[in-house]
Amino acid sequence: LSKKFQSLIEDAGSSHNQLYEIVGVLRTLWECVVDPIAEALKHLAQPGSRIWWCPTAQFALLPLHAAGPYANKSHNFADLYISSYTPTLAALIRARQRIARDASTSPHFVAIGQGNPDKGKVLRRVAAEVDDVARRVTPILPFTSLMESDATVQRALDALNRHQWVHLACHGMPNRKKPFESSFTMRDGPLTITDIIRPRLHTPQFAFLSACHTTVGHKSSPDESIHLTAAMQFSGFRSVIGSMWSVDDEVIGKIVSAFYDNMVDGSGKLDCRRAAVALQMAVKKLRKEIPLEQQIVLVHMAHICSRYIYGLPFTT
Repeated sequence: LSKKFQSLIEDAGSSHNQLYEIVGVLRTLWECVVDPIAEALKHLAQPGSRIWWCPTAQFALLPLHAAGPYANKSHNFADLYISSYTPTLAALIRARQRIARDASTSPHFVAIGQGNPDKGKVLRRVAAEVDDVARRVTPILPFTSLMESDATVQRALDALNRHQWVHLACHGMPNRKKPFESSFTMRDGPLTITDIIRPRLHTPQFAFLSACHTTVGHKSSPDESIHLTAAMQFSGFRSVIGSMWSVDDEVIGKIVSAFYDNMVDGSGKLDCRRAAVALQMAVKKLRKEIPLEQQIVLVHMAHICSRYIYGLPFTT
């Protein structure tokens, strides 16, 4: 099922039949895997509760959060619960332990945008996306942007070390044979997983990875948790938004804008504990405007909010 889904996603948007087949996979995933879990959750969690997925093996390549019957007068999983993922249970526990320690930190925000890398396709919407983020964040947090010629490997690493909130808009380049060489493309070369996890970052809190394939790991062992999103988490970011496959340059900007609108809490502050909810609200708002495969491409990883946590790791 995962191989079929990956093949469909590579050609998504090419035909109406392609969309029908994607929905078919999501229905099968619902019937065989997720619906029994949803039934069990009726006795454990209220609708709207946070649910944690910890998938293994080929399940790590499937969008469990997007499973559903996709029929009139019925609910998909995303209509019932708010999904988050964790690469390991240990990471989930560490994230919970960090909440109290990081609570007093006054955060600073950096947006790193690289739409014209030394190698690779030009991303024409990166500057506009960073501008949208700046408009929403600047009134609330100290904001810095690192763009184009300034977005080099070393400067990006320095920015990661000095800022608690990060928005990365660039190419994501998974290396499925050598996952530690997976990278974000900067102006002068690749910012690799090895680069990211080496330094000790200063109280990192939240990262939005507006790049392709950031949760894609090793080809033969997809659940080994060596991918770009997990690297940010292991570096200390307790809340990360990443992508399961390719993101559309035009569409991602719409999602990003709606996402940050929903990250502001009742007191007018940005709250990284709202990330999973903000992502779900953004996608619901744009449901009629963007293709299905782009509605479900982004996922939230690794952050605990004790007010509505119902942990249900999924294993095989």
